[in-house]
Amino acid sequence: MARLWIIGPGAVGQTLGRLLAERDVFEIAGVIGRDPAATAQARNFIDRGDVLTFADRIDARPGDTVMISVSDGAIDGVADWLAQAVDPAGLVVFHCSGARDLAPLEPLRQRGAAVAALHPVKAFADPAREILTFEGVVCTLQGDEAAVATLAPALAAIGADPVVLPEAVDRRLYHAGAVFASNYLAALVQAALECHAAAGLDAATSLRILSPILRDGLDAILDRGPVQALTGPIARGDAAAVAAQVMAIAAHDRELAGLYLELGRQTLELARRKTPGLDLSALEAVLAKH
Repeated sequence: MARLWIIGPGAVGQTLGRLLAERDVFEIAGVIGRDPAATAQARNFIDRGDVLTFADRIDARPGDTVMISVSDGAIDGVADWLAQAVDPAGLVVFHCSGARDLAPLEPLRQRGAAVAALHPVKAFADPAREILTFEGVVCTLQGDEAAVATLAPALAAIGADPVVLPEAVDRRLYHAGAVFASNYLAALVQAALECHAAAGLDAATSLRILSPILRDGLDAILDRGPVQALTGPIARGDAAAVAAQVMAIAAHDRELAGLYLELGRQTLELARRKTPGLDLSALEAVLAKH
């Protein structure tokens, strides 16, 4: 069985390591980290491999795979260290960043490693939860053909959906799209909770009210696309409702009102595309004058 080295004992490394070990995709050779206690904890969760630090000898050999699951800013330093600590020839080395390209892995590639970026498009908070909810997660791949040929079937074996990105894809913009869809969604829900709090609703009641429409709205977007899924006062051209809401929000929090207005202007463009010919001039005036 091919061996896997995991550099970085965080949630991504723990989740992928545990799944790849349990499905007998890789033999876990070792878990490497700076903090021995955190690394030992990660190893215990994965339940395979040795606990190692950057001062230990890494017995990597041709045919092994190395996962670099550290923070984005640490990838360069880890790649440089690995290029000196082992002979990279014959290794497959990948990092798990959505935003970083292959440039940090270039020292390894130049010395004979096949390199890739593997990005699980998923929020990672608690590895114990993530291993239970990983089925069907899209994992994007970008890199050398030999690395992709190793990683794509490994991902499929743990229930993921591997998607190979074209080489020309700008990973900064690719990852920004994921941030909009995931991280900024949390900010939008928080904005909704703040509006409800100003209206006199407690958070539990607000989440109870919003949960069905959040799920239904997201399902509609995924089924039909944002334009056709659009509903609400802007989609109807209801300028009076929007103006009243802007005034109420601004009386409570002007920054929140500014967010409402900016999103309203973006939504106006969707409304134009959904219903060509709909008179949106009054709405334009409301959204522009505040």
